[in-house]
Amino acid sequence: MTPALLVFLATGWLEAGRFGNLIPRVVEDNSRRSPQPHQIQKQLNSGSSDTIARFDPPDRGAPEGSVDAGGTRGKCPQDAMQPNPPLTVLVPRVTPGARDWALTVSPRPTFWVYVPETVASEGLFVVRDRQWNDIYRQEVALPESGILELQLPETTEELGLEEDYRWQFAVICPPDGTGAPREVVAQGWVRRVEPTPSLTGQLQQHSERDRPLIYGQHGIWYESLSGLAHQRQSAPNDPQLQQRWQDFLESAGLAEFSEFSLVN
Repeated sequence: MTPALLVFLATGWLEAGRFGNLIPRVVEDNSRRSPQPHQIQKQLNSGSSDTIARFDPPDRGAPEGSVDAGGTRGKCPQDAMQPNPPLTVLVPRVTPGARDWALTVSPRPTFWVYVPETVASEGLFVVRDRQWNDIYRQEVALPESGILELQLPETTEELGLEEDYRWQFAVICPPDGTGAPREVVAQGWVRRVEPTPSLTGQLQQHSERDRPLIYGQHGIWYESLSGLAHQRQSAPNDPQLQQRWQDFLESAGLAEFSEFSLVN
């Protein structure tokens, strides 16, 4: 199941103050297989240096109103012939009925989005609460294609515990003279939770290098993804970290993105 990608008409969020209170239209839905059971904790406890990175979906209900998809297909009209995947937020695709949401233990988590090669030069990152109030809004200069890191600054309001938030990233397409939609938008949900005693204890017992695997084992998506991504950035030629990155994304239904560069 692909992360939910939404398309808004030009009269939508641009005229309503950039991301108005419109209800998005889901464009497409694709099914994905669930990951196989993993043995992360057994390997960690045995001290293996070749631990397998996998994501275990949490046993929690999805936010009401979340989309049973994680981003669908859509590109700027001028990019229609590009072979790469469309704009996609990196959220798990493995939990039936909740394929666009994930957990964090951080009051200000880091988000990741795949931006394909595009004629567009501007993007917009927005985080909203359940009442559609903006928590954060920032225009973004689009880099070359790749996986883009989106951080909430320390001045941003903290996410509330057990509260659901929608985050969206839009690529603003240049006019093409046809009246086609001018914005392509991908979205996901995030819920902040309190770390369990089990998670806290296991994090204390393992090295910083292995902690992203512990987060993934406990269903904490954003910290696991960010930890593995930052390790890849700091040591891009480390074969073990390369394999962990590939294994983790594959376990979450995102294998097609493992070969794309991490960009700033």
